[in-house]
Amino acid sequence: MKRLSTGAFAAALLITGCAGGSSDDSGYSSATDSPSSSASQASSQSSSVASTLTYNDTDETETSQSIYKNAGSRIVEHLDRGLIAVKSGGGWFLSWRLLGPEYGSNIAFNVYKGDKLLNSSPITDSTNYQDDSDGDGTYTVRAVFDGKRVLAKSKAALKLANGYLEIPLKAASSDYYVQHAWAADLDGDGQFEFVVSRLPGDKTSNPCYLEAYKLDGSFLWRVDMGVNSYTRDTTGIGANDAAPAAISGFGNIAGYRNDDMVTVYDLDSDGKAEVLVRTATGTTFADGKVITSASSQDQFISVIQGSTGKEITRTAVPSDFLAHGPVGGQFGVGYFDGVHPSLVTQLVVRGVPAKKGIFHFMVVAWDFDGKTLSQKWKWLADASGTTAERSHQIRVVDVDGDGKDEFAAGNYLLNSDGTLRYVIDGAGHGDRFHIGKFDPSRTGLQGFGIQQSELNVWSKFPWYYYDAVTGTRLTTGKHLDYTPSTAADEALWDVGRGTAADIDPRHPGYEFWGALSDLTLPAAGVWNVDGTKVSTKVPSVNFRIWWDGDVGAELLDGTVIDKWNPDTETTTRLFEPAGVVSSWRSAPPFYGDVLGDWREEVLLETTDHTALRLFSTTIPSNRRFYTLAHNPEYRLGFTVRGYLQSLLVDYYLGYDMADPPKPAIRVVGQAAAS
Repeated sequence: MKRLSTGAFAAALLITGCAGGSSDDSGYSSATDSPSSSASQASSQSSSVASTLTYNDTDETETSQSIYKNAGSRIVEHLDRGLIAVKSGGGWFLSWRLLGPEYGSNIAFNVYKGDKLLNSSPITDSTNYQDDSDGDGTYTVRAVFDGKRVLAKSKAALKLANGYLEIPLKAASSDYYVQHAWAADLDGDGQFEFVVSRLPGDKTSNPCYLEAYKLDGSFLWRVDMGVNSYTRDTTGIGANDAAPAAISGFGNIAGYRNDDMVTVYDLDSDGKAEVLVRTATGTTFADGKVITSASSQDQFISVIQGSTGKEITRTAVPSDFLAHGPVGGQFGVGYFDGVHPSLVTQLVVRGVPAKKGIFHFMVVAWDFDGKTLSQKWKWLADASGTTAERSHQIRVVDVDGDGKDEFAAGNYLLNSDGTLRYVIDGAGHGDRFHIGKFDPSRTGLQGFGIQQSELNVWSKFPWYYYDAVTGTRLTTGKHLDYTPSTAADEALWDVGRGTAADIDPRHPGYEFWGALSDLTLPAAGVWNVDGTKVSTKVPSVNFRIWWDGDVGAELLDGTVIDKWNPDTETTTRLFEPAGVVSSWRSAPPFYGDVLGDWREEVLLETTDHTALRLFSTTIPSNRRFYTLAHNPEYRLGFTVRGYLQSLLVDYYLGYDMADPPKPAIRVVGQAAAS
């Protein structure tokens, strides 16, 4: 481990006592040997430093300090240390957060079991610790800044005694399952809660539910989406319209399977997240309030108080597509002014001609001031005169580094003011696309997208790797050189999955690959960002995840996590929990960094659908990054669902990486430093 300077280390010893004994913040621990001459000298140094020590015995993080007040930067939620203790072998694996504003400062950590200090010197090179010592006790950590400023002990660790946190689900009258989950701090306590969509197996007579839970398993509230969450519309001209208040793609209706219509975020920056959801007549909130309107097909966007499930306000969905029937689509959040978060919605309807007709869609951004949801800007695809095509999800990310987010949803990108920046030349509809820092040698961010071929609509290429700032294709996969026409051709042309991750340390930058049906096809295999094919074989293609402690990527598919070995072109199974299932398309309801260090957790449902289980890694890591939840792109990934995709960061996190930059954020409730 890295060591503090002599003075800082002496001060830290004075603060905490030596490992293996109790300490009282006033001197060496009772287990310390009698001082030798060198120890006496250290004690003298410690005494001289002691006069400069300051203590905060109230706060485990000090958001009043200037490092938390980055002027002109986006306002983010306050998070606590997120300390967890996961049963590991004969001991406990401890893991905690380094916050984004703290990154780059001189901060160290001490780990306690009860009053006993466990580490032999303050920890500066990681945010995890394996405790195999005897005895039981409550685990806490304590931060030390500059060897001088001592913060209070953290909240007690959440214990994952069986390797997971179990969150019991509220009883439901039918065969309900969890489709999506959103993580946010609903009550301002510095911890994430989960909002989940629960869908009934019976699609004809049971409503969708939206529910909230704390990590300790406490149930917070339920919103009953009502009769219009399962009763399909018949008034529009589209023959396959979805139910007006359905959430999370309920109904499995072509064109609307990718819907989510929910997001969760602290839009008014009061420290507590709101829940934004499309509603209709019959939706019943947690306090019993029911929406009634002139027409059963009226649709609204409701703002719900995250801590109570009560509706704060609602506004009507824009009426541009009213003649076509109810809209579906996706919700997310973006910082379009660079400082304040806004709701952003891609609203979609499948209109004329009836039955699998053309899609009409618009993108609308909204601001919420604590009382009113007001429209910020609107972009209509039909009016753009372009070939913009949606994917099955959205991404909101600052692609060019100006501090303001852009909106991406397939082959097109909107600027922060809602104007169109580009449509990628030749690209059409695809099921998946990814944007992140894939090539450390290029400026800005990069993207990777796959292409669909279906119903005699043939893609021009199977996949493309592109510059996310300009939309310029950098490397493009190739189809076989003939004109397709049959179902057999469709099986060769269509690419239903694709992902990007750094899985090969032999080549700089990320790799990407698609789920082509035949590995002898020209575009099959694993490709590097430099445009070369690096493997003729491919690993699973669902999700990238950071799990094992190195900076390379692991792969999540369904309920299992694998590691790709580029030398043997095979995978090793790292994680395979029993008693749990994934949701649609082998996707978990949620995965992401919500606890512990910078690695990611996986949320899965038990096979009997009575509980959720949150799993976290027990593999030590000697890499110390700030929590990914404080990375701007990554955190906004929590707010979008649709067809769930990999979460990504806006810096290069991969093999041979440089230290990431400090995120341009400030903690909610603090005025910007001048």
